[in-house]
Amino acid sequence: MTIYFGENLKKLRKSKELTQEELADFLGMSFQAVSKWERGDTFPDITMLPAIASFFGVTVDSLLGTDAIAKEAKIKEYCENYSRLWNERKIDAARDMLKEAAVEFPGNYDLLSKYLNALIQAQNDDDYKLSIKPEVQRVYDMIQNYCTVDSIRIWAKKLMCRYLRDLSLIENSGVDISDAEKILSEMPIMQNTRDYEAMYMYPHDDEKRAAACANGTVEMLRLFGEIMNRRHKSFLDADDDIAEAYINLIEKVMPDGDYGKSWYLVVIHTQRIGVKKYLRGDEKGALECFEKAVRLAKRYDEIPEVSVHTSPAVKGVVYDKSKAYRFWEGSFCEDVKDGLRERPQLSDEFKNSEEFKKILAI
Repeated sequence: MTIYFGENLKKLRKSKELTQEELADFLGMSFQAVSKWERGDTFPDITMLPAIASFFGVTVDSLLGTDAIAKEAKIKEYCENYSRLWNERKIDAARDMLKEAAVEFPGNYDLLSKYLNALIQAQNDDDYKLSIKPEVQRVYDMIQNYCTVDSIRIWAKKLMCRYLRDLSLIENSGVDISDAEKILSEMPIMQNTRDYEAMYMYPHDDEKRAAACANGTVEMLRLFGEIMNRRHKSFLDADDDIAEAYINLIEKVMPDGDYGKSWYLVVIHTQRIGVKKYLRGDEKGALECFEKAVRLAKRYDEIPEVSVHTSPAVKGVVYDKSKAYRFWEGSFCEDVKDGLRERPQLSDEFKNSEEFKKILAI
């Protein structure tokens, strides 16, 4: 919890145009004591607080900043509830909660951007996406016009790009893909991102440079996996040689199997390779891929909520499951098995084989 006494004392002193020495004379203290109070190094005896508050004509609560402390605690509670609801895939509930939070704290753009995210992703049907258009535009404009934090403004641009892309696919929505492209053109190119630039920031600090490179490696591998995943419209269009090359790269860089943000991509590409093997008549190879995918998903379910990478190239990077991208509800392992059961490219005969059933029983 942040204590605001020193900050508030300094503001009140300056509002009366007093020096630290002058305030110290009024209070019968040394100016060094006042200086330490304002820096937050020390605090006055509790019996002095009423006298200090009286001198400035404020309440003790106002002097201590208890209102600010309560506000800080409430905002933290909203953020924690957002993470919990998002992790539970209760996006509607997160949206409704954050709408109230945005009204209660209208100047907090972190909460407002989280509300925008939940608002856009709460439902996936066309009618809903069209109905929220005025509210999405209102919130987006507030962030772009008044927020001074670049990371929040850029995240809002990303959300708006994807929202407008979805609207452009709806007939008579009044939105064209060029609307999304306009916002896209305003966003920074890849090498201007924080994670990329951080790798160049510490030429004389080996520890910080290594940490920045480790984090950059984690982000770049995930980005590369996403590019390979989205390069083709169909699950089967992709070249499985490229998918294998991606997985080989991941396993070389992260030999401890601590895949972190790339975990779900390793599973997706492993399944893709399995399907391609099956279609080429290599059922044994397909079964090996499917079993690997299921076991990896099971391992993911079992890792702690927060873990630390141990593989040398990414050592020390923290992975938080609660903040990670996910497209499944509940168990990742069960989601992967459900996907295999429903995979249309696999024949009923193959799905009814004992070997396939053993995989589903993992």
